Amino acid sequence: MHRQHHCQDTKRWFQSIPVVDVGSLVREEQAASNVAQQLHKACHEVGFFYVSNHGVPAQTCQKVLQEARAWFALPTDPQKQLSHSLSLQEHTKRQILIRPDTHYRGYQQLGANVTRYEDGYQRDWHEAIDLYRERSPQVSPASPIHGPNQWPTQRPTFDTALREYIDSMLHLGQHLMRGIAMGLGLPQSFFEGQRSGQDQSYWCTRVIHYPPLAEGTSHRKREGGIREAAAAAVQGAEVERSVQLSCGEHTDYGLLTLVNQDPHVSALQVKNQQGQWISADPIPGTFVCNIGDMLKVWSNGLYKPTPHRVINADPSESRVSIPFFYEPCYEAIVEPPIALVNKLGTRLQQHTPVRYGSHLEGKVLSNFEF
Repeated sequence: MHRQHHCQDTKRWFQSIPVVDVGSLVREEQAASNVAQQLHKACHEVGFFYVSNHGVPAQTCQKVLQEARAWFALPTDPQKQLSHSLSLQEHTKRQILIRPDTHYRGYQQLGANVTRYEDGYQRDWHEAIDLYRERSPQVSPASPIHGPNQWPTQRPTFDTALREYIDSMLHLGQHLMRGIAMGLGLPQSFFEGQRSGQDQSYWCTRVIHYPPLAEGTSHRKREGGIREAAAAAVQGAEVERSVQLSCGEHTDYGLLTLVNQDPHVSALQVKNQQGQWISADPIPGTFVCNIGDMLKVWSNGLYKPTPHRVINADPSESRVSIPFFYEPCYEAIVEPPIALVNKLGTRLQQHTPVRYGSHLEGKVLSNFEF
């Protein structure tokens, strides 16, 4: 499939997020070319899209969310000798606490993840488990991120469900990237081999628990609800980066993100080019997907990642989501293919080549304030 692209910017004034039925793409049917066209339109005009008929069993999606919620609410472990300064629940989770010497893999406590801005940072009000493709720390070239994962084996059923979920997402991610490649007029397998692929992607999974924002560190002293600026953000207002949110405004720094959202809590917001924040409410049976910084480079700027944020303003209900980041190979050199640069009509490469692993290290090592 070949498509002539135009280099002019599309005004991304979207008011909703498209839903793409990817069934024929996942089943590798001839009609997949129509899906590729829809993916191209969504990536170019919005940067976000839902996928339906994706082939991942509903039970796989539901089970991992249920197990994650149970893990974040682990009961007392009577076998542990605890200091009085730690709750029993916190100590249990702390058994896989994330640190530099765990290669930034494992459990991050509430507020450890931060949103940085020019004058400092604000702590995001969530807790999470971070996992990546496992690679020996001895592999050359070395990286502070390479190492084994700290799996949530305190709850074996969660560990099993999470591994099954990751396998399913790798399979789906490869199919979606094949559709995106076709939409760009590139060979279907362009994002495989030394670039990425189901067996090569340096994937990341984050299992995230968002308690009510009203419990956040910058809101505790105020009786009832959340501070005025955060409350305005719930209604779609632009706020300073210093305002504590469940997760501050950002773009994703990889290739493609697929999010399994808790069906009961709406918290994800997506920013259009007019500065309006559009809700990405959960839709049963779908994943909400968004493109990352590396796809911007590979597409020579045709696709741009869209800023987004999370605000759980529910006064009593927590939110769980499990984003899966389908990423390039660690050693992949990300640069626009000459064929695509020529097709865009500019004959100019808009982005310098990026070694993905170096890009990832720079992001991960600045994500936390322990």
